[in-house]
Formats: sequence, C-alpha cells, structure tokens
Amino acid sequence: MDIQLITQYWDNPEAREAFKAFIQDIHGLDFSEWEARGYWDDAYAPFSYFKDGRVISSVCIYLLDAIVAGRQTKLAQISGVGTHKNWRRKGLSRKLTELGLQWAEGRHQGVFLFADEEAIPFYHKCGFLSIKDGLEFTHADPVPKKQDIVSLDPSDQKDLDKIYTYAKNKTPISDKFSVSSAKLLMFHALYTMRSNLYEIPALESLVFFARKGDIVNVYDIVSECIPPFEEIYPYLSSKRDSRINFYFHTDKLGIRGVQTEINTGNNTFVKKSFPVSTPVFPFTSMA
Repeated sequence: MDIQLITQYWDNPEAREAFKAFIQDIHGLDFSEWEARGYWDDAYAPFSYFKDGRVISSVCIYLLDAIVAGRQTKLAQISGVGTHKNWRRKGLSRKLTELGLQWAEGRHQGVFLFADEEAIPFYHKCGFLSIKDGLEFTHADPVPKKQDIVSLDPSDQKDLDKIYTYAKNKTPISDKFSVSSAKLLMFHALYTMRSNLYEIPALESLVFFARKGDIVNVYDIVSECIPPFEEIYPYLSSKRDSRINFYFHTDKLGIRGVQTEINTGNNTFVKKSFPVSTPVFPFTSMA
C-alpha cells in the first residue's frame, strides 16, 4: 500500500490541517475553534497514515495528569480513532493503536478509552477490557436559593480568558481518582459544555452543570480550593430538584449519603492492570 506513517506532526501546518479535515469527516467535529483560541494541546499525540496528503487512518494518544488514590501520575487516553471507508478492514487502526501504545509505554500508569457502539468488537480483539464506570448521586433537599451565579459565554473573550485561568489553576476534583488537563477542559468549554458554564464569584469557583427535569447533573467543579457542596448547591438549586448526579468522585465535597450506580453508555475500555477497578470518570476527562 502506498501510504505513509507520520507521527508528532502538529508543527507541520499542512499535516495538521489534514488531520482536522479527517476528524471532521469521520467524527463530524471541527477543531478549528479549539485551535484558533490557542488551546491545541501537544500532549494530544497523533499516529496517522497519510495517502496523497490526506489522513486515511488515525489514532491519538492523550497523556493526561491524574490522581489515583492520592498519588499524582499520568494516564493515557486513546481517542480520535478512525479510518476512511475505502481503507477499512486492512488492520490500519489496529497497527496505529499498537504503535501509539508502544510510544506511550513507560509514560503512564494506565490506558483508557470510550468506544462508539460499532467499535466495541474492535477493542475486544485488541485486548482491551470493558469495565463498568460509575455515577455518584444524592437526593436533593430544599435549600434557600442564592442568586449570585453568573453564566459565562465562551464567545466572549473576557469570559473565555476567565475560564482558562480557572482551568490552569484548578485543584483535582477528587483524591480517589481524577483526570485533568486545562486544554482538554477548554475543549469542553467550547464544545460539550458551552451553554452550561457558571461562575460563583463568592466561592471563586466554576461549575459545569445542567438541569434535566427534576435532576441536576453536575459535570465538574473548577476551583483552586473545592468548596463543600453544601455551599455550592444553593446557587444551583430549584424547588423541584429531586436528585443530583455527579460525573466525578465526590470525596472532596463533604456530602453525606452519596450513592453510586453504573453509568451506562460510555462503553469504557481499559488495558489490563488499570489502577482503578470501578472509577467514576470525570466528564471533562473525555477526549
């Protein structure tokens, strides 16, 4: 096959544009704003096959800072995986995954990924293990509402700069298990959480949350010093709330009566010897 393997090519503008076009074609995701705003991350390492200047198959390894049982470490996340239709079933993705993991060997304590439904058989064949990750929740008790919560708009450069300052200075959300990256968090600020970003100035905190019916979904709390949730919740509360879901471990929030259930739909896979058996993966750790 007349194809070329290229890695570590973010400093090559033409190759980088080819990768962006590939991600747009395969995943319908446009990285242009993340790049233009200055949050492109060199820790997001590409392994790609090129044909006539186009990316035809690619895998990315994202090395991320993590806390596992109170200890600082790094984890590797596999993402940006895909192969153009005419080049599938030739073993390209599998070979790139092997090359990426060889490159990352010794740089991390564990490997994880979140798979699309159609990719599940592929990851089983590649030796990955599916695991059940959790969702923590508690029942909501009525509290007096506090009004001083500010919606932030990533389209406003001043707000975006404020979000990035929080992201760079944030403390890990959990001492049990957390994964963090300031630039990955900015990806979520610009894409998945764009309409769900709020600042609580009195607590010097950002909260990524959304309400669905009588359920409050809290996706991240970003602060240099995580406040107790009893101080945060009055700013989020509504009289109709019955339940609060947390997409991260809540050990720093001081909540009594937290329960855990299986979080379905993530299709989470890990390599053997992953350091946590039943993690709650932070929503904003997903690349």
